[in-house]
Amino acid sequence: MSEQADDTVTVGIVGDNKPFSFDDGPGASGFSVDVLREVARNADLNFRFRAGSWPEIYDAFLRGELDVIDGISFSAERAENILFTEPYHLRQTYLMHNNQRPLGDIRTLSDLKGLRVGIVRDVYYREALDAQGVSLTSYDSVHSLIRALAFGWVDVIIGPRLTLHYYANQAGFGFLEIAGTAPLGDLATEDFRIGVLKAKSELYQRISSGLEQVPAKRINELLQRWQELGGNSLARGTSFSLGPDQKEFISETGPVRVGLMRDYAPYSFESATRIHGLSVDVLSRISDLTGLQVIPVEGQWIELLPLFRDGEIDVLANMSFRPDRQAFTRFTQPYHTIPNVAFTRDPALRIQSLEDLKDQRVALGSGIYYEEPVTQALGNNARIFTTQDAMFQALARDEVDVVLAALPNGNFWIRELGIPGVRIAGELVIEGQSGEDLRFGVRPGLAPLADILDQALAAISPEEMHTIESRWLGASVDLELQETGEVSLNAVELAWLKVHDNQLNMCIDPNWLPLEGIDEEGNHAGLSAEVARLFSSRAPVRFELVRTDSWTESIGAARQGKCDIFTMAMKTPERSEFLNFTEPYLEVPTVVLGRIEAPFIERVGDLRGQRVGVVKDYAFAELLQSRYPSLNLIEVANEQMGLRKLQNHDLDGYITTLATASYYMQELGLADVKVIGRIPADWSLSVATRKDEPVVLGIMQKLVSSLTAQERKDLERQWRNIRLKQSVDYTLIWQLSIAAILIALLLVYWNRKLNRLNKNLTDANETLARLSVTDDLTRLGNRSYFDQEFRKSFQWCQRHHSGFAVAMVDADHFKRINDNYGHEAGDICLQTLAELMRKHFRRETDRLSRFGGEEFVIFASYDDSTEIRNRLESFRKHVEKSCSVCGEHNVHLTISIGLATGVPGPDDSPAEFLRQADQALYQAKQNGRNRLEARSVGS
Repeated sequence: MSEQADDTVTVGIVGDNKPFSFDDGPGASGFSVDVLREVARNADLNFRFRAGSWPEIYDAFLRGELDVIDGISFSAERAENILFTEPYHLRQTYLMHNNQRPLGDIRTLSDLKGLRVGIVRDVYYREALDAQGVSLTSYDSVHSLIRALAFGWVDVIIGPRLTLHYYANQAGFGFLEIAGTAPLGDLATEDFRIGVLKAKSELYQRISSGLEQVPAKRINELLQRWQELGGNSLARGTSFSLGPDQKEFISETGPVRVGLMRDYAPYSFESATRIHGLSVDVLSRISDLTGLQVIPVEGQWIELLPLFRDGEIDVLANMSFRPDRQAFTRFTQPYHTIPNVAFTRDPALRIQSLEDLKDQRVALGSGIYYEEPVTQALGNNARIFTTQDAMFQALARDEVDVVLAALPNGNFWIRELGIPGVRIAGELVIEGQSGEDLRFGVRPGLAPLADILDQALAAISPEEMHTIESRWLGASVDLELQETGEVSLNAVELAWLKVHDNQLNMCIDPNWLPLEGIDEEGNHAGLSAEVARLFSSRAPVRFELVRTDSWTESIGAARQGKCDIFTMAMKTPERSEFLNFTEPYLEVPTVVLGRIEAPFIERVGDLRGQRVGVVKDYAFAELLQSRYPSLNLIEVANEQMGLRKLQNHDLDGYITTLATASYYMQELGLADVKVIGRIPADWSLSVATRKDEPVVLGIMQKLVSSLTAQERKDLERQWRNIRLKQSVDYTLIWQLSIAAILIALLLVYWNRKLNRLNKNLTDANETLARLSVTDDLTRLGNRSYFDQEFRKSFQWCQRHHSGFAVAMVDADHFKRINDNYGHEAGDICLQTLAELMRKHFRRETDRLSRFGGEEFVIFASYDDSTEIRNRLESFRKHVEKSCSVCGEHNVHLTISIGLATGVPGPDDSPAEFLRQADQALYQAKQNGRNRLEARSVGS
């Protein structure tokens, strides 16, 4: 071949034209590439692909740097220099719009006038648009074109339907939709051809002949393969099975606690007392595939990440990969990627890098993966917020200029808060990463679970994933989910009920008020009674209570087939052997109770070695025993017995729900018991049905699904509003009408008395809680307060890369004061010292506590270490100048201070800061007392 030195031919393809052609690293792929490979085989040629944007490869082709160009459309102008094969594919050109800003009816090119229209640069129909005076903005790639529409920089874009759809779905822009065909006449149909420069006519002949030999049926097969979402073959199966070792691992692991952000709509968010969202649906699909049991743990990111690091939860659902997180995380592959953008109300602001934000007040979420590079680049202009809504409220109040957030999440809050004039200034790109990759993070102790999750994610078909994404990423999605309150039973379910006389036998926990129980008259009471009433009102079902004396007896009755359902039960591995469960309809927090003098705990592990009570056969008895085998769990018969044992020092802690704790503490008058900790997993209450009656599960699931958002909120509100109530026999009042006025007066008196009792009890509990962390003499925080707050303050500084200061303060020669003037004088000195301390350290982040005797601890965050040191010096000098009057004596006091300051790194500990402050205090005493010595700590 005279025009070709060998049979290797360089072919230019568009690298971002999925699913037609693309190159993601390992090599060229796509429908057009497969067609080209068929042509190469038929023509006995070796094609070497070179990918780029359309403008890049077209210019390179015209310069002779490429032998062949793919996907080129015929035009008379191009035909002056290029030879075209026959088209191997025809595709229609469409308009795409943002359904939040719909286009309206577009029938002709003139209808596009006045709109900002985005196109790919050098596209073949540009001249037609220019001729009609359409305002055009050109972009180098379809990827950029899609983002311009999503960010509101253009009103409409033009391109091939399949490619536009693909990139919109890949970016998570479910609100971008096809608005109709482009009004381009004959130009609306784009012909895919192979082009060769006229100077290489022999090469053209071989390629043209090779294309003619590819059967039309084969081309259609290739198109069918690639036009599915994700470019996957239709032959791909969705079958999924775990290996024996993996099944054993899941069985032995039991339920895993998965952290889900409650304010990260539309990925995970709380609505109608339940957690919903894209991530929740993906997690649910994984659970279906693997049999993995999940306990959701809801919270803010700033709460969830420390729990995950400490091993208190097993998996985080919305986690982005960062190298520094690998030390405590095993990451899955990403299941979704979303762009992070800059929201602003400034119409002129456009950003391409962080440098463009240096003069702006920028809000971002605490703990987000880009927090460190943003704060380093922007310094004090970076404002850290713990919740998403707080960031956007600050934008609405003009307290910040820019909010950095995920695009769908930001759009949600802008709509939710009704903020006018918000636009997108640009995309946040950090270290080449343009999007936030959502993954599941698994704690290292469950490392095999990461592989299992990856396998399950790979088994979710593109069609399934697209369905999930479409549900949550469309702009029309109503994130306040509304159930209908209606139930439609099928013929099988109605027939089952008819055979059983429309009756379902129900077991409850008789001692679990206010959730459920038996009242003084022997009737079913509590929230589950209300749920049963709601269910009976919307389906032909009567619930017959099977009476038992304890929850353990109720469980036994279900095993024996005496009960058809439990109205309130939590799913556990053991119960799943004989029960089925509907989806949860009520979430109740789990707490640890302790006596009033007990210190607060930060994690369940703090209870190791202590006697911890839990009701026998309760769900958390099983779950805690598998999760914390070193816990000394002591089973009790019921809630009342557990609380009495705690009060009588027979238990060190007691685990229960917040609802029942509130109820029985008031019912039993327990003023010396308090909540000392929170279990990072809620009681997820479902309806449980016998496994041998699957029809009943279907009936009950429909009834649970029928609960409206308002009904779910009302149920939650009922257990949160627990008050003392009197029992009044209104029938007797009517019968004894002659005494009606007297009884009414007694009732008024009794109600007022109860209101006073309730108020006194509330005040007493608040006072006891305050006193439990307050030093009696100085009114500063006591050692319990220090234990509770010190680590929290340290971890806040650690997360926010803020300075942390610890000052140990000791009264000099205090023993001499006690010996010379008496302990009363010593007490007055300490009270004076505490008062001066309060005057000098009154900022919101300042924490003061009496550590013991004449020793105090001050700890705080700071921006400038010099400023904290100056405040301590001022405090020391005021103490030196003051005197305490006790009887006839003026007592002068001085103090020594040891200060430790630094910015805590990931490997630093609060204990090290305290140790360094203590050593600095020792040095101050060695150097003559009445002085401040300081040390630097931290990474």
